[in-house]
Amino acid sequence: MDNFDKLNRIRNRFDRKSETLTNASEVTGESGFRCLHILWLYPDVLNIHGGRGDVMALLHMCDLLNIPVEIRRSDNLKADEDWNWPHIVYMTAGELKCADKVSDALIRQKEEIRKFIRRGGFLIANGSSGAVLGKRIEYLDGRVIEGTGFLDMTWKERESVWGDDIWVRTEDGLDVIGNQIQVADVTLGKGQKPFGSVIYGRGNNGTGDEGAVDGSVIYTGVLGPLLTKNPRLTAGIIESAAVLAQVELEHDLNPADIEIEDKSAEYIKAFMKAKMESQKTPE
Repeated sequence: MDNFDKLNRIRNRFDRKSETLTNASEVTGESGFRCLHILWLYPDVLNIHGGRGDVMALLHMCDLLNIPVEIRRSDNLKADEDWNWPHIVYMTAGELKCADKVSDALIRQKEEIRKFIRRGGFLIANGSSGAVLGKRIEYLDGRVIEGTGFLDMTWKERESVWGDDIWVRTEDGLDVIGNQIQVADVTLGKGQKPFGSVIYGRGNNGTGDEGAVDGSVIYTGVLGPLLTKNPRLTAGIIESAAVLAQVELEHDLNPADIEIEDKSAEYIKAFMKAKMESQKTPE
């Protein structure tokens, strides 16, 4: 199957004939092969900022790394998931006003999710969807919503929306770029590790950190879509999850396969550097 056909199946809800998409027969030449399992959680609700592009990026990277993968989407907030199945659970960006419904669904399944995390499963939330991974969400109207508490952070809705480019460097020295459309200030608890440090942009609340991470639980507000613009981040997540899935890694990422993304990143960094220079206060 042509790559564009596979991507269009994701775009069109897996052609509405099946909720599962796989490349296994194309990668391995056979069916019934051990696969990496990715659960795309609640995309009917969490559906802004081009998040389906991140799912496309996961599939495309598995193709590049020759890793058989099955991607399953689940839209039913009232159904309990089989948390023994996935190795990666991805929540694409959604509106903060939807956080209460999503948080309720996850809290109901909290113990099973804890077991999934203890096994090393990746739980990733992007944009405002990350609010459900924190301890508390405070809205402007006075409501306070309980989060899952998988990450030690609180969210407080802003009176105005912040938007700009963003450049973050992770603890491992990986540069992650994109844009940020921030509707809430995020405050990390003492000892909570950020996803990375801000080189350009506002980050969680203007104090220099961005996102949050605890082992395989990851939140970042970097949009782009995140995994499309940052293929090395995507590859790192997939390679780590493949070990959990006991899927053999036969290929390293070929720099030639992501040459366009790398060149684009350099242009974007240069643009942000120019903005940083223009914002310096003259002595």
